[in-house]
Amino acid sequence: MDKFLPLPLYSFLNIAIKNGGFSIRKIKNITPWLIKTVLFEPVRWAELGFYNQKIRNHVIQKHPLFILGYYRSGTSFLHQCLVQDVRLGYHTNYQMVLPEVMLTTEKALLPVFESVCRLFKIKDSVHRVPLSFRFPGEEDATMTTFLDPRSSQWGYFLPRMMNEHFQKFVLFENVEPSEIEAWKTSFVYLLKKISLANQQKQLVLKSPPNTARIKLLLSIFPDAKFIFIHRNPYEVYASNKKFWQVVQRQFALQRTNSVDVNSVILDTYSRIMNRYLMEKDFVPPGQLTELAYDDFIRNPVTSLKKAYSELRLDDFSYCEEKIKTFIGPQRQFVQLNHALPDDERKLVSEKLETFIRYWNYPLL
Repeated sequence: MDKFLPLPLYSFLNIAIKNGGFSIRKIKNITPWLIKTVLFEPVRWAELGFYNQKIRNHVIQKHPLFILGYYRSGTSFLHQCLVQDVRLGYHTNYQMVLPEVMLTTEKALLPVFESVCRLFKIKDSVHRVPLSFRFPGEEDATMTTFLDPRSSQWGYFLPRMMNEHFQKFVLFENVEPSEIEAWKTSFVYLLKKISLANQQKQLVLKSPPNTARIKLLLSIFPDAKFIFIHRNPYEVYASNKKFWQVVQRQFALQRTNSVDVNSVILDTYSRIMNRYLMEKDFVPPGQLTELAYDDFIRNPVTSLKKAYSELRLDDFSYCEEKIKTFIGPQRQFVQLNHALPDDERKLVSEKLETFIRYWNYPLL
């Protein structure tokens, strides 16, 4: 998407066809992709003409702050708290949906999208909060909407390719060096674009696959900082089962009858956590802090103040009151417990034993 050709519609259809195609029952989920890849094409060409060289020449002066943690571990709430600090930049849901035209259209169209969300009281089905295009998004998801074939998130839209893309573009196992370099180039291009939109502020970014990419991220941004959040794995697993139900219903472009969702969750969760434990020691002192979800939910301000201190970020008192104001209304959306049958708890215990023992969660 950083080139005039191939056309986005061709790229979208090519990726899908190469990875199992579409399901007729998912036609309604395909429609937004068709609108996006056709309707905004003239604007995409204009944005490339005006900004492409500027993006390529842009230098990210302050290396990002990455939020790490598996899906449904509290990363989104942590992200929303941190972006209350206006000294930090982030990429919005609008930019996640329309990254190819974000620099030319966001100021004009984002208020329109927000008005539609308020008028029709649209909910974010994943996080159970009112939908807002100003909320922070995830860069891996943005690489998907940018139609990058190396995005790890294609597996959620095209579940038959989930395992392959997870292995190749989350763990980077059995991948040619040229593919890794191509992924890095696309990733940095996107972050440069987000940095431009944020006037060179230090970016705070959240994408769960980054939890398994510490060494790779440090090879790009050696001064990057990391906040890792972990949660009771039984609750994480149960929450991810519900998350997959939403994904399959509203976003998947293929039927998932042949996909063992429970196995996918356990496998990706355990492998990401194991990779994190293997690579965390590569982070230089003062660039990584860790917090438990339960501690964060009980005392978010205290947890954030500690994180700011350990990472040597700017003065926390500058944003403390704004964070407190944001947190108050959000507590009604925080879900602390998920029921999980004993047989599934046992599976989680067996698959995630190393992680469970490391963080002293109850092992069955």
